[in-house]
Amino acid sequence: MSHKYKILFITFFIMFTRGLLFGQLEDISHKILINVIQMEKLGDKLVVTGNSETYPSESKPEGVAVLLDNSTVNIEAMFRFFDEEENLTEWIQGSIITIPFSKRSIIYIRDEICQTSTMFEYKVISYIEFPEILSAGIFLPDIEEYPEGDIIGKKTDTDLPKPVIIPRSEWGARPSIHGYSMHPYFINLTLHHAAGFSAENLEEGKEQMRAIQDLHQYVRGWSDIGYHFVVDKAGNIYQGRPETVIGAHVLNNNTGNIGVCVLGCYHPPELYCGDWLTEATTNSLISLYAWISGEYNYDPNVLRGHRDYPYNQTSCPGNNVHEELSWFREEIKRYMDIGGPPLEFNISSNYPNPFNGATHIDYQVPVNNHISIIIYDIMGREVKTLIDQVQLKGTHTVDWDGKSENGKLVGTGVYLLQFTSNNFSDKKKMIFLR
Repeated sequence: MSHKYKILFITFFIMFTRGLLFGQLEDISHKILINVIQMEKLGDKLVVTGNSETYPSESKPEGVAVLLDNSTVNIEAMFRFFDEEENLTEWIQGSIITIPFSKRSIIYIRDEICQTSTMFEYKVISYIEFPEILSAGIFLPDIEEYPEGDIIGKKTDTDLPKPVIIPRSEWGARPSIHGYSMHPYFINLTLHHAAGFSAENLEEGKEQMRAIQDLHQYVRGWSDIGYHFVVDKAGNIYQGRPETVIGAHVLNNNTGNIGVCVLGCYHPPELYCGDWLTEATTNSLISLYAWISGEYNYDPNVLRGHRDYPYNQTSCPGNNVHEELSWFREEIKRYMDIGGPPLEFNISSNYPNPFNGATHIDYQVPVNNHISIIIYDIMGREVKTLIDQVQLKGTHTVDWDGKSENGKLVGTGVYLLQFTSNNFSDKKKMIFLR
C-alpha cells in the first residue's frame, strides 16, 4: 500500500466538525480558512502541506498562525508566502508553542514579509503521527485610538471589598516586554472565554496563565498577557496585566476597557466546547466585576462580550456565557447595592459531624435580619436556642456543646438544627455521640 495520501482542498470549514472551531487563536487573530493540500510519508517523516485562503484586502498582517492537534512533540514548521504579484518566497522556519494539558500546538511566524503577503503556504513535519490541522489566523495590526473628550464612567457610592486575587508573582508571570500605557478613562467592561485553556484548580490555573502569556507575548507579539484578570473553574482569580493599563483583548477597543477571561470553552456549536460556568466561577465574576465597577466608576450595564464589539470576528465568550450577560449585569448591580458578600442566606452543615464535645455552624446573612437558630430532638422537642436576635450582614459562626437549655448534656442521638430568618429557613441534621 502506498504511504502517500493526497487530500485536495479540504477546507477548515469541513474540519470544524472534528474539533475546536478556532480555539486558542480566537482572541489573538483574524480567522481565515485553511486547506490541507497533501499528507505524505517521506522516510521517517510525516509531512502535511497546505495553504490559506487569500487574506481580506489591505490586511497587511504582522504574522500568521495555524492551530494543530496531535502535535505536541517532534514537529517542525515551515511557511512561505505569496505577494500581490503571486511571487512565492522560499520556505521560512516557523516557531511552535504547545498548549498545556492537551495534544494541541500552534505553529506561527511573525516577520516583515507577512505584511506584503496575500496568502501563505505551510508545511508541518512530524516523526510520530500526522498532525491534524484545526484552524488558522492572521495577526492584524491593532491600532489603539484615543477618543476626544473627557469620558468619565458613572460614579458609584460603594466601598466593596476587593476579592482575593492571585498576584503575578505567584503564577510566575514574566515582566512586560514593551511596558504599558495607562488608561486615560474607564468606559467598557468585557468578558472573554479562553476557548480551550482550562483549569480545574490553582496549580492548573497557574500553568495555563503562563501558557496564555506565552501565546500573547511570543506568538502574538504583545507586551504582556492581554487580559487584566482571568478566572478558573474553581473560582480563583488571577491578575493579568494591571487593570489600570491598556490591555490587548478587543481589536481597536482596548482603551478604557478592562477585560476578564474565564478559563474553559463555552461555545457548544463547536465540539469539545460545551463547558458551563461553575458556581465558583460565577460568584468570582460577580464579586470581581462589582469591585471593578465600584473602584473605577463603572456602570455594570456597560459589560459586554468580546463578540459584541464591531470588527471583532469571534464567538467569544461562547453562547453558554453570552446568554448570561444580562443576568450578570443585574447580579453585579445587586451585589453592589447590598455592599458585597454574602449574596444570600446560607447555613452550612455543622462540623465535625458526628461530634462529641463542641460542633461549629457557619452561616451567612446577606442583609441585617432577625436570625433564629434552634436545636430540636428527633421528636420535635426544643432542646436549645443558640441564636434569637437581629444580626448584621456578614458571615457568622455559632457553636453547640451538646447541652440543653438547662445546661445538661443531651443523650446520644440525632438532632435537628432549624435556621430561620424573616424570609428564609433551612434544617440540618446533627449526630451527637455521648
